[in-house]
Amino acid sequence: MALKNKAGRYGSVTKFFHWSVALLFAFQFIGANLMTRLGRGDIALGFDSDAWYNGHKSIGLVLLLLVIGRYAWRRTTPLLRWHDALTPVERTIASRLEAALYVFMFALPVSGYLFVMAGGYGIDLFGLYPLPNPVGKRDGWSTLAWVAHVTLAYGALVAIAWHVGLMIRKQAFERTGLIDRMLPFKR
Repeated sequence: MALKNKAGRYGSVTKFFHWSVALLFAFQFIGANLMTRLGRGDIALGFDSDAWYNGHKSIGLVLLLLVIGRYAWRRTTPLLRWHDALTPVERTIASRLEAALYVFMFALPVSGYLFVMAGGYGIDLFGLYPLPNPVGKRDGWSTLAWVAHVTLAYGALVAIAWHVGLMIRKQAFERTGLIDRMLPFKR
């Protein structure tokens, strides 16, 4: 498989960034819903609430690094031409969805970081290294960042649903093969 995008197929680097970010964001949504429902001392899947929160924060920083890498790769690697199966309206929607998803991919980890740092919660990176807090405790900032983080999460869910819905419609109902361009193991 080629590293760079080729005519009609995304390259392995593009696919790596797409699927690693997609899977980690899915894990973050599931983990966030789980951790916010756990009480102090409760265990879920072998981890207590503190471990879930710390994992969520640590993976959020990993996601931010992946998204920066993904964006840099996106800006320096030629895109595929539009698939013939996409109508002009669908192309406009896809283009706007991509822009919105990049905003969400950047803003979610940043707002989460600001929330935990301004709230004085801190980040113990994967339980190995406590990160310094360059923000300091600022309750007003923390509240604003938390509201932004939750609002952005719901906005991201809507954008992701549109993206996935378009792909499912094109694959399952129209049989266009559009999704084959991004599948990791499809030849």
